[in-house]
Formats: sequence, structure tokens, C-alpha cells
Amino acid sequence: MLTPTHSFFDTLIYFGLSYFDIIKFRYFDLIALYSASLIDLDHLFSKPIFDSKRNPFKAHFLHKNWKTIIFFSMLTIFFYRPLAFLGVGLLSHLLLDFIYIKRHHL
Repeated sequence: MLTPTHSFFDTLIYFGLSYFDIIKFRYFDLIALYSASLIDLDHLFSKPIFDSKRNPFKAHFLHKNWKTIIFFSMLTIFFYRPLAFLGVGLLSHLLLDFIYIKRHHL
């Protein structure tokens, strides 16, 4: 999925949680959500950099370790409050990539 889609989804998550008073508004949380998109830096090591038919879970080295990323994201969500939104951002990123693959591949 494209980066603007990830950013829009992260913004919806953040302001949705803020709207229902689940969290207090802090800029660091929003920065942590957006920084989860840095997982896409592994696309720079591929030729071509963007290929709509490529499966990121098979082609990119940071996405290949999706089980480890999910595990550590869950740890940050439940045990370490300042990085909880990094975990939420990584989980949403992987979820959107999974939805993209299911829609456009086989």
C-alpha cells in the first residue's frame, strides 16, 4: 500500500482514540505512529523501488520478519507506554500491507 494510505490510517487511529478520550493528546504519540512507516525503507534496496505486483512479505527484508515485528509490537503496546503507538503503527502497517496483498495478489 502507498505511504499516504498508511499515514491517513494512522491519523484516523490516533484521532479516533483521542476523540473517544481513550488517550490524551501528545505529539510524541503521533510521531511514533508516523515513524512506524519507516519499515518501508527496505523498499530502497529493491529494484525497482516500487512494484505493485511484488509481495512485500516475501521480497523485503524488514517485512519478511513479520512474526517478530508483531511480537515486539504487542510487547510495546502492553508494557511500555511511550512506545505503544510505535507498536500500533507497525501493526496497522502490516495489516494494511496484508489487505493490499489479499486484494491484488491471487
